[in-house]
Amino acid sequence: MNKMPAFTAWTLLGLLLTVSCGAFTRVGYLALCTTHARLAPALLVQGVRTSDHIADNLASEHWFGGAAPLANDDEATAHVAPGFPSVSFAIASLFEPADQALRWFNAGLGILTVACFFLFARRAFHSDLVATLASLLVAVHPFWILNTAELNDGVLASFLLAVCLALGTRAGQGGGAITSLFFGVALAALALVRAAFLPFAVIALLWFLWQCRRLPFGWFAAILALLGFANGLAPWALHNYQVFERPVPIVTSTYWHLWMGNNPHADGTALDETAARDALSEERRKELLVEPNQARRYNMLAQDVWSEIKEHPAETLNRRIRCAIAYLLGGRWLKDGHLVQVQEHSETVAAPPDWLRNHVDTTLAGSLLAMLLLAFLGWRWSYPWRREGRLAAIALLWLPLPYLLSHAEALSGPRLPLDGVLLCFAAYALLCLIPGAVRRPEQANKPT
Repeated sequence: MNKMPAFTAWTLLGLLLTVSCGAFTRVGYLALCTTHARLAPALLVQGVRTSDHIADNLASEHWFGGAAPLANDDEATAHVAPGFPSVSFAIASLFEPADQALRWFNAGLGILTVACFFLFARRAFHSDLVATLASLLVAVHPFWILNTAELNDGVLASFLLAVCLALGTRAGQGGGAITSLFFGVALAALALVRAAFLPFAVIALLWFLWQCRRLPFGWFAAILALLGFANGLAPWALHNYQVFERPVPIVTSTYWHLWMGNNPHADGTALDETAARDALSEERRKELLVEPNQARRYNMLAQDVWSEIKEHPAETLNRRIRCAIAYLLGGRWLKDGHLVQVQEHSETVAAPPDWLRNHVDTTLAGSLLAMLLLAFLGWRWSYPWRREGRLAAIALLWLPLPYLLSHAEALSGPRLPLDGVLLCFAAYALLCLIPGAVRRPEQANKPT
């Protein structure tokens, strides 16, 4: 393992510069485009969350329940991950107005995300220059800036992914009891915010356990990471077992989402409740609606999923292609070529400046295209640093996989947390174009 460069005054200056840039963009956007976070934004890149009723029930009845898919009434539910509704409930309990507080909370998390990606990129490429450029790209990434004002889980999921990458890379290179423990806890928190990230969390943990064989007292670090991960998930898993009488690690809706992406009406994105019910035969719909156990109800869709895959393999593959495009660009882009949803100005929706509204499509499309092209080059050119940056490659493979097997969404919500990883590779690619800006591992510890 290569030795990390010393943390110098230039390192601190790069960190402060990028964090300041992240604060300026996010706070400035909230002040300019949401009237200091009091109003909803007109420009959406993730969309309006549909499960806010759960947070309301937590506040009023201390009950994690709400209207779940294929249910006629409110019920105890685990069809969504509990992380974001619980955070929304906690913020609403402490601050008023809750929406304004949540937007400022997002801004704070966005600033911390910039710092985490600085620390991750520095560890992954052993370069202050790469770290500074990567975190600068994160600070000015237009998708993340717009997402700051949305009452959704994109900012929280991006922050937790950044924490996992920073802690995991640090622990994988040098061990450490506290770092290893919090790495396991961070992986559990990430999975509890987005259940689709559970495969990544498991693979990242297994990678770390394997890496521990090379570390001093690695067995102790491995035990602490495993305990942090298991204890982070255990309370919610126990709650689900008590409610649904079967093991449910995070969500009951795995087969619901697989069916949503693998039925005759699937188009690569999520179906609304009406369209989902119409996709079922009347007899099948009645069978599902009368099943009171939510976990058993959604598991009943497993046979529908596998039957559709076996009987229509060509259509299934075509849906996966559409889903991959929707994951990268958003389902809305397939329909009208737009990467953003624009809400009309009203008493509750702030009007964006004309210069922003007129150029937002161009800005988003240009930044997305540049990020994807440069990230591919950066991933290829960073091969010599594959051991140090292994977690980035794991994220690149495992974060999209659950969405590609099921469905994406109308906007960029599923892809948003992955953008930080792509921007790190893009920063490395940009610096590779400058002779001498980056060095190979065998050159990294030599004096310049």
